[in-house]
Amino acid sequence: MVSKKDIVCIVVLYNPDKQVINNIKEYCHLFNRIVLVDNSEKDNNDIFAKILNAKYIPLKANTGIAKAINVGIENSDEPYILTMDQDSIISENLIDAYISFLNKMDSSDLGALTPQYDTDRNHIVSAEGYEKILLSMQSGTLFKRKTFNKIGLFNEELFLDVVDWEFFLRMKEAHLNLIRLNNAVLKHQPAITKVIGFGPFKLKYGSASPIRYYYQARNLLWTARKYHSKPLYANLFVKFLKIILLFDHKQTYLKSFRQGIRDANNNQLGKYYSNYEGN
Repeated sequence: MVSKKDIVCIVVLYNPDKQVINNIKEYCHLFNRIVLVDNSEKDNNDIFAKILNAKYIPLKANTGIAKAINVGIENSDEPYILTMDQDSIISENLIDAYISFLNKMDSSDLGALTPQYDTDRNHIVSAEGYEKILLSMQSGTLFKRKTFNKIGLFNEELFLDVVDWEFFLRMKEAHLNLIRLNNAVLKHQPAITKVIGFGPFKLKYGSASPIRYYYQARNLLWTARKYHSKPLYANLFVKFLKIILLFDHKQTYLKSFRQGIRDANNNQLGKYYSNYEGN
């Protein structure tokens, strides 16, 4: 029988503040162990010292989301791995839902369990049932260690953005299922939410920095081509439309977006450096 002692939680940190620390303290008891992998330049070990079941690993540099998660995986041995962004909020109900499903419905072709995401743009309530889906986010998702043993770790060359989607598409190629539990809900904060009015209607949309749009454009196109994924091509087009129709400083965003497209076409992956400029 699966229990909480079989689950390790890997949290990727980047310049954590008091809210992040308090958030982790709220849910640390839900797991056998928490591995805190810190992409900050500063060593923050002292502020997490009171979390007794936490292992803190400072990387002293921003190595990217994929590298940080992989370090956490390699520094743990529990059979189940839940990955978390530092600003996501997890509840005991979510963990209980995962454990209940695994003890009743586990199968050899199950690769990972994922929740519904409750955000300020799209509020979600718990519901019954579950469904097989293609894509989700890594934050709040519970992976089997066997999944990583079979298909490998996250792709560190992507560095940031689309890292989870690439992994889920790789799972699909290996005939491993991604199951969303409708009674598992994670409070998540993706990017910055902006609101624009159209008469009586309001549109909420996400906004991030131009460098994030570089990574999104590059990694969406590169991954879409690798897996012949129509949903990723569609998402890339939506990103472009958002810049054209909704964003201020369009030229700055378009420059980053175009650079991402060029780098995807040239198979130029890894971390983006500001001294690497395209025209």
